[in-house]
Amino acid sequence: MKKIILSVILAAFVGSAMRSQTGFTPTMWKRQSAPAVILGRHVNYKIGDNPNPPAYWGNNENLKDNTFPEVTKDTVAGTFTMVWDICYPLKHQFAGLDIMLFPGDTVRFDFDRAAFQAYTDYQKNTPGDSITTQRLRELLSKAVRIEGASFELPLPLQMKGIKLGYDRAYATAHHRDTFDEWREVCWHEFQDVVRQLDSLDLPAREKEFRRMLIEQDYLHKLGDYVFSKKIWGLTRDEDSLAMFGRQFTFKDPHASELTYYRSTLGFLSCLKFYRSDSGREYILANGLESTPLGRWYAELDAAKAVMTRVKSNLPVRDDELSALSPEFREQICQERDRLHQHRSEGKGVCRDLPGGEPETWLPQIIAEHKGRIVLIDFWATWCGPCVKGMKEMESVKDSLTARGVDFVYITNTSSSTGEWLNRVARHSGDHYIVPKNQMDAMQIPGYRSAIPHYLIYDRDGKLVKAITGWNGVEAMMQEFDNIQK
Repeated sequence: MKKIILSVILAAFVGSAMRSQTGFTPTMWKRQSAPAVILGRHVNYKIGDNPNPPAYWGNNENLKDNTFPEVTKDTVAGTFTMVWDICYPLKHQFAGLDIMLFPGDTVRFDFDRAAFQAYTDYQKNTPGDSITTQRLRELLSKAVRIEGASFELPLPLQMKGIKLGYDRAYATAHHRDTFDEWREVCWHEFQDVVRQLDSLDLPAREKEFRRMLIEQDYLHKLGDYVFSKKIWGLTRDEDSLAMFGRQFTFKDPHASELTYYRSTLGFLSCLKFYRSDSGREYILANGLESTPLGRWYAELDAAKAVMTRVKSNLPVRDDELSALSPEFREQICQERDRLHQHRSEGKGVCRDLPGGEPETWLPQIIAEHKGRIVLIDFWATWCGPCVKGMKEMESVKDSLTARGVDFVYITNTSSSTGEWLNRVARHSGDHYIVPKNQMDAMQIPGYRSAIPHYLIYDRDGKLVKAITGWNGVEAMMQEFDNIQK
């Protein structure tokens, strides 16, 4: 129960576009392509302390689909700099605290590791009924100071449905609900929380934006419909779960009463929850594509489709680029220029994807290495085990090449273009980038969306081994020894 109550309180920690630690002035962002920079400092830092930024999570919501920012750090001064190259707002998460970054922002972030530990200890060790919003704020203000952007401080809003789960009583009460019944439960809770918000003395702009966030919480709970059946193991039968799943829809008789889609500012509220696509799905399900946020999502989808083709080195017409908004076009042209400038540098070779449908790509790639043993390495720049495997295989690559082994590396467009080019420069072999949404269509043997994933083909082009996970050089060498026997 303690975890449940704590989750209720933390559900009020929602990202915002605040300009200072205490103010809250969400605003429309300037449509531009510009880096957002976080200038970080460890308070009370001593040489020898951990200079790394506090734990942060990846975010591939940006147009370039780069999961992580560029990071530099000074181990003497205890400072660090993080740069996101973006053309619309992005949520950056430090140790569970959300910061909303806008293109062109410079954010100063002071972090006191010891004080933050006291903050987390309070959450962990205090009985749930004794945790207070005021104490959370006091401890947090000692641990973190932000200038130029911020996360929202908690409000005294009580929610029955919660972000991290449902208590047994709540789950038991609703695990037999039809979806229509569940939607009404969520809607009544939404109305109750809005009434709580309306009773608070807040500036009009802040209240408007916080309402958008509460609306996203409502959509999040709609999307949790099947999860609410599974929690606590109350519904175990897969057929029953499938039946409940078929009932779910974002088409909603209450759609006209929501506000987030009436302004592109609503995009910021869509970013808050881990089901960040719910805001877009809701717009499509309810025929709201002509609203301001619906039109912006359509622009974004068009830009992402072009960016995917550029990163995969597929042709893009000039008229397709000129049809995009300038901030999208600028980022796409930057990626295209960088790829064209560096494709021929280093040990590896940047290869174009074969023609035809995705399911024919692997056979065509293998056919290019007739009479050779082929190791295909499916990886990504953000995957630690993938990068470790690539590095460690360098120690045996020359000997394997002499034995007739060719190396092929395949990633998808979730990889950072700059880091991909760095890896091409360091690792000999053929390198391909595949559109992220077409990886499954390639019908990769043994692939279950987990990387690193390796395929080994013999000299006749026959698959002899599919391996998921990096198990070390010795294990990989044993596979090649088996082929030689």
